[in-house]
Order: sequence, then structure tokens, then C-alpha cells
Amino acid sequence: MLFKLSFNNMKKSIKDYSIYFLTLVLGVSIFYMFNSLDSQQAMLQVSQSQREIIKLMITMLGFVSVFVAVVLGLLIVYANNFLINRRKKEFGIYMTLGMGRKQISKIILMETIFVGVISLVVGLAIRNICFTIYVYISSKNV
Repeated sequence: MLFKLSFNNMKKSIKDYSIYFLTLVLGVSIFYMFNSLDSQQAMLQVSQSQREIIKLMITMLGFVSVFVAVVLGLLIVYANNFLINRRKKEFGIYMTLGMGRKQISKIILMETIFVGVISLVVGLAIRNICFTIYVYISSKNV
């Protein structure tokens, strides 16, 4: 019953969830594309002096990757809080009808997991497409 309720809630507030979904998809795409730059084959086929520069760049990418992960985490928390605040009246009605905080938390968790899994799949698909194009373009230039 809670799954059906959470799915219907997502359909009703599709406008709000679309912004959340697009934020997650963009975040996943950028994060994984950014982290896979160092594994590109064109970077491995360079001279010794360029290899040292690339090693330094990969080290710097590691630090920047942590920063990007923190920013994306904060963005996800902010977007989640935004959605919860927009639906306070709805949750109040559920509590008036006898639903406990635990059940409301389960609904929110199911909605978050559902949107998160779908955005992960879509984000990785977009990342694969974009990264394939990037590798193709960069391999032409080498």
C-alpha cells in the first residue's frame, strides 16, 4: 500500500520531481564522466614528459572529484529538503488520517530510492554516450 501511495504521490507532483530527477541525472553524468577521464586510452599513449603532467592532472582530479562529490551530496540533500517542505501539508493530512511518522518516512524513502535508481541509470547512459563522443573526438586529435 505504501508503495502504491508513494508512486501515486510521485505522479501527482511530477513537476517537482522532474527538477529533482534532472538534477540527479546531471550530477551522476558529470561525476562519472569526470572520474573516467584518467582511464582514457589516448592519455596512456603520450611521451614521458606528458605522462608526468598527466599523473599530476590525475592526482588533482582525485581532489577535485572529492569536492564535486561533496557539492553533489549537498545539492541532493537540499533538493530533498525542498521537496519535503513543499509537501508538508500532504504529510500533515496523512498524520491526521492516522499515519505515523515511520510510515511517512517509508514513503519518502521509497520515493527517493525510486527517483535515485532511475536517475542513476539514465545518468550513466548519458555519461556513456557523452564519454564515447569525447573519446572519439580526442582520439582523432592524437
